[in-house]
Amino acid sequence: MDGSIVARLRALVEEGKGETIGTARFFPLVTLDSGARVGLDGEGRFVLARAEGDTIVVYTAEDAHVFHEVLEWKRSLFDDTLEDAARALGLSAVEVSFAFPVSGIVRAVLAKNMHYTTRLALAWLRPSELRDVQDDLRRVAEDRQLPTTLRDFAQRLLVP
Repeated sequence: MDGSIVARLRALVEEGKGETIGTARFFPLVTLDSGARVGLDGEGRFVLARAEGDTIVVYTAEDAHVFHEVLEWKRSLFDDTLEDAARALGLSAVEVSFAFPVSGIVRAVLAKNMHYTTRLALAWLRPSELRDVQDDLRRVAEDRQLPTTLRDFAQRLLVP
């Protein structure tokens, strides 16, 4: 995360802003359909606050699959909501949007090999993100256990 964003979040923490969940300070950005919320913690890490309970999950490559619900939103709506909330906190909307770990979440979802979520993950990618997930796309395109439409979709996203 950009240093200025982290500095701004730390300033907000010092002002007592945000929510306290467990021992962490949380700044919600997007509330998903389940009630779970995606946001930033005081260190500038993306986190997911589950609808029930008082814990947050910090985004890591190992826990990327926990963020799968974001893929159920239209990408443009998610990005717009994320950026609007970032602006409201005085953060750079573009920097926050670019920092969101799309590729990691897509990789984690594609690894699960579930037809519905694979389609959502493929549809969520922007052209600028395709190179980051080429190996994953190739695997999907070559997986004979997946429906032909999904394999073809992945094939069309491969960058020559």
